[in-house]
Amino acid sequence: MRRRDKLAFKLKVVIGTLLIGAIGFCLLSVSLAAKEKIIYMSTPWGVPSKNLLVEFEKQTGIEVEVTTIGDEKALRDKVMIATAGGIAPADVIFVGITNVGVFSSSKSIAQLDEIVSPDLLEELTSADLFRIGGYLYSVPIYQQLVMIDYDSSVLEKMGAPVPTTWEEFTQLCREIKQKGIRKYPITFGARAWSWYLIALSMGGVLFDEELNPTFHQPDSGGLGAMKLLRDFFEEELISAERITSVNPHPSFWAGEAVFHQAWQGSLTIANDPEKSKIAPNAKYILLPDEHFTWSLPAALGISAFSNKKDEAYKFIVWFTKAEIQKSLYEAYGMFPANKAAFAALGEAGKIEGFDVMAEQARFVRRIPYRAPWYTEFENEANDTIKRMVRDQISPEEAVGHLANYVYELKKEYE
Repeated sequence: MRRRDKLAFKLKVVIGTLLIGAIGFCLLSVSLAAKEKIIYMSTPWGVPSKNLLVEFEKQTGIEVEVTTIGDEKALRDKVMIATAGGIAPADVIFVGITNVGVFSSSKSIAQLDEIVSPDLLEELTSADLFRIGGYLYSVPIYQQLVMIDYDSSVLEKMGAPVPTTWEEFTQLCREIKQKGIRKYPITFGARAWSWYLIALSMGGVLFDEELNPTFHQPDSGGLGAMKLLRDFFEEELISAERITSVNPHPSFWAGEAVFHQAWQGSLTIANDPEKSKIAPNAKYILLPDEHFTWSLPAALGISAFSNKKDEAYKFIVWFTKAEIQKSLYEAYGMFPANKAAFAALGEAGKIEGFDVMAEQARFVRRIPYRAPWYTEFENEANDTIKRMVRDQISPEEAVGHLANYVYELKKEYE
């Protein structure tokens, strides 16, 4: 080959190499540009494992950055601050039922009817609880009845039956304390949830169909529950620590109490010897008296200000798959909203206390979290109950104040 031909050949090789490199660089740039990232804001108990999130990214090319907020109130505050500024705090937002009313009324989260497939909703339970004014605002990820569990070993040693009325419950707890078995037999927080639990199970209806208060009436479960909760603290059946630290769970799992305000799925933790000193003796009771309770499910919503709604929806669809739902149950004791995942856990014998749970599910009433003012009411109820158990006001004054507060709120929101 002549020298000139060799030079021409080398030039072609160099040009070809450069072209291949340029094409490769362009393809890499396109790949990097195509990779999407969304932000998911959640409480700790709504977060899938890192391994599962990595798997989602492999499947979809969408990276998920998780922002974990300590509790639902703090999460609500973050969302409302962002809403006031017209920005998205995250693309996907954990929406506990306690926040759905305020998030929807403030237009913090998007209406999802045109985004979510009806087929997906058919696979899930509790979707109607996240509809307000006929519009869907979130997609359920777990279901959660509020229940009571207890240390069955204590009752067995005492030869005592499971209480079926609040009177029996109270007398048994007094006996437990008098015998020195537990200093504080009950762990309920000084908060609205403890009040709801007792009032509803007494047969009380806290609000009428127009969401006007009924809990302040003389013979109501609402007033009866306030009196009983006050008595529990006054007689030191509940530790005074539950006034400032309302979370009732740690003291029960530490073996310090016999009865515990719990949730559907709580036995997963209470009977895990690595997490609880109660294990393997925790069991549910059917709530005393009229048995009624309420539900605290959670869902995922999409920020109204997100510009990645399609990617956010892909994450929600993935989150409702059986594998992810089961992982939340195993990690946090949250029962799947996915009906098939729930059934699979039952068939595998992994749902402890299923018989009591199934019976409890027959007695459920709604708390009006859909009302835009309800979050403010519940905050006031929490503060009022603290004042009452400190003997600053009477139970009658507590329910009277809260009833007046409801009417004031309703006027503000008209």
